[in-house]
Amino acid sequence: MRVIIRLIGVLLIAAAITMFFWQDIRAYFTNSVNEKIIKSYEKNEDHVKVNEFEKWITKTEPEKLKLKDNMLGYLKIKTAKINEPLYKGPATLEALKNGVVLVDKDEKLTEQNVAIAGHRVEGAGIRFNYLDRAKVGDKVELLSRSGTNVYEISKIYNVKPTEVGVLDEEPGKPQELTLITCEDYNPDTLLFEKRMIVKAKIIEKNGVKVKKNNSEIKNVA
Repeated sequence: MRVIIRLIGVLLIAAAITMFFWQDIRAYFTNSVNEKIIKSYEKNEDHVKVNEFEKWITKTEPEKLKLKDNMLGYLKIKTAKINEPLYKGPATLEALKNGVVLVDKDEKLTEQNVAIAGHRVEGAGIRFNYLDRAKVGDKVELLSRSGTNVYEISKIYNVKPTEVGVLDEEPGKPQELTLITCEDYNPDTLLFEKRMIVKAKIIEKNGVKVKKNNSEIKNVA
């Protein structure tokens, strides 16, 4: 009987420790799965090997992905501890399980305004959860088959979900990223009532600095 009681005690302690560190555990395994996905992408592999335990912990479904068809590259923001696989749109709940996603179905990385969505509800340190740690002036890297583009964050602000003008293209202007995630959670409605918008303008393309256009130079002056 004593052995059983001790065993129950050990199990309860183990459960309590797991619950206490659950977010850290999920973040660790999510980062591990991200690294596996990114390495498979860099090796030009179509699938990534993730075991059942990793899938259960992370709630991801990488076995459903065809990397050659769906993965466009990966996004890095060092100051926000973001290193996420980037997939084709649209940004459905299903797609957002595995990384960050282009907002629209037919969106391309060559567009003037590249809109990328990511969850914040997956837990601390996962997807765009730490996007609020990014500051104006921080660098954003987008690595793809075409090389590496570096962007600099120029604006951070919130909008209502209905304010979709942040997705508009501005022909003739330098390329920019529009990073989008949820903000202002209302526990009464169980909804996020705003969207955080992070705008980042391109400053370097494959190691070559991108020149500002004349209108930007005038604005700076």
